[in-house]
Amino acid sequence: MKRTNLKIALCSLLAISALLVSAFASGPAFAKANSTKSGGNISVTAKKVKAPTVTSHTLNLNNMKAATAAARTKATGHHEMPLLLSSKAIQAKKASNRKAPAAPAVSFPATASPQAAGSSGFQGMADSATICPYFGGCQPPDMALATSPTLVLQGVNTSYAIYNTSGALVKGPIDDVTWYGVPPLPNNCDPAGPFMSDPRAFYDPNTGLFWTATLQVEAAAFGVGVNCPNLSKYWIANLNPKTGVMHVYSFDMTLGGAVNAGADYTQFGFSGSTITVSGNMFDFSSGFYDFAEVQFADKATMEAGKPVTPTAFTQLAAGSVLVDTVQPVETETTPANDPGVQYLVNTFNIFGDPFGDDCFFLACQGFLVWAFDPASNSLSGTFVGTAVPNPTYIIPPNADEPGCMQCVETIDTRITGTPVYSVGGGEGLISFSIDTGVSNGGPLFTNIVPGILWGQIQVVHGPGFVLANLAQSGYLSFSGDRAASFGAMMQDKNGRLFMVFDTMSANLNPSIMLASRKAADPLGTIGNVRFIIKGPSATFDSRWGDFEAASYTGFSTNHVWVASQYSVAGDWNTFIERVS
Repeated sequence: MKRTNLKIALCSLLAISALLVSAFASGPAFAKANSTKSGGNISVTAKKVKAPTVTSHTLNLNNMKAATAAARTKATGHHEMPLLLSSKAIQAKKASNRKAPAAPAVSFPATASPQAAGSSGFQGMADSATICPYFGGCQPPDMALATSPTLVLQGVNTSYAIYNTSGALVKGPIDDVTWYGVPPLPNNCDPAGPFMSDPRAFYDPNTGLFWTATLQVEAAAFGVGVNCPNLSKYWIANLNPKTGVMHVYSFDMTLGGAVNAGADYTQFGFSGSTITVSGNMFDFSSGFYDFAEVQFADKATMEAGKPVTPTAFTQLAAGSVLVDTVQPVETETTPANDPGVQYLVNTFNIFGDPFGDDCFFLACQGFLVWAFDPASNSLSGTFVGTAVPNPTYIIPPNADEPGCMQCVETIDTRITGTPVYSVGGGEGLISFSIDTGVSNGGPLFTNIVPGILWGQIQVVHGPGFVLANLAQSGYLSFSGDRAASFGAMMQDKNGRLFMVFDTMSANLNPSIMLASRKAADPLGTIGNVRFIIKGPSATFDSRWGDFEAASYTGFSTNHVWVASQYSVAGDWNTFIERVS
């Protein structure tokens, strides 16, 4: 697919930007982009709302004790974490779609050792009552990863641990309640303690700080803390690994009670000046999805541990379609290449796209790109139309594993792994991937398997607007019933792009693989597919992932690390590897 040079377009459009797109102010505002399918315009909107001031407290990692299995009251034992947007009813419909995009199967090693020869990897956390104290064990792990040149921070539901780059445990595991200093619930309303879930993390190579984010929710609609007052917070911490000092913040996703909904599916990103969290908001009363909410805060203020007042937006939409999982990007650039804004990106999902496609029986198309400008506290967005060949996407079926057909969850068409903004390829690109059903052959394209659509969006911005173009995209899928799911991507300073993902089939236990491409490779191609580790057993878990993780050590070392899970004795274990 041919790249479009947006730098030239930006120069010519700056003078007329006010006519093309408007920034979001106190109420809904509109950004328009031409649709390649209908020839009309797609209005991209959000509502600016007031967020309460967020205060902080300071902890020291060196004073934290590692978790033990008896540290907290246990609930019901090994347990599925809440899966709100992809409900069981949606999961049941996933096997029936027959309009999946066609894609050729990629080749892969016919044989592979349990761990690739010469791997710079090690075992991470595994499921246990210590790692997941709320339930006494949980599924899936949900992966957070942040790597510096010397340390590796991993998060899973619901703990964090720190290793050195050789895999030796430096600190932890520490459960989330201890990590953030979460206060006890009123009147012991939930005997299992605060419910914490969905960790994200990143390392900021320009400051040397680690950042983590985890949600807390207590609500009957979520199936946790059913006797507690409704509560929804994102806990965010920045950690100085040299001193152990952690500045901790709790962002109220109810906006001081103005929103009768709680956040699910932590989304967390950063730029040179901004820290961003986003959540899928579910109604406390009905349990139904309401809207996406995103909050932006000043990064330097949080680094100093001072109170911060976020700028917040709700009801993000394209036309009449409320979108979900609006992912802030990790901005992996030097200060000189920082875009000055916080980019976000999302696909269309179970509510369909603006063209009437439902993503179940009719494949969806297009993406949204957003830019938050901290100078004006404004948010602008644009619809990214798709070119030929059209990279459509559709809810994938669940995956097969030995002894069980379509038993392992593959989620929906949201972006799962945190997207990344980088200029390693010579221009500003957002790298992302999603799960999709893929037709890999057979009569009338009836062989639909879980696959991955990956892409890079070229993006620039000006005062009050953002311009974006799909620079390249492609599918990764296998032949037969072999699944690929839950991709997470990272690009280094040389433009090399890496994607870790999960794979399994009727003849392959849940395993971890890696694909990669060089900047000079033909557009739309990704290859060099290899196993990171092969699972020795099938899993008893139906939930296998909400997201995997990739991390970047910075521009001097230029290393990429990845983390994912594989199956051992019927449950999940995790593996962490340096892949460049």
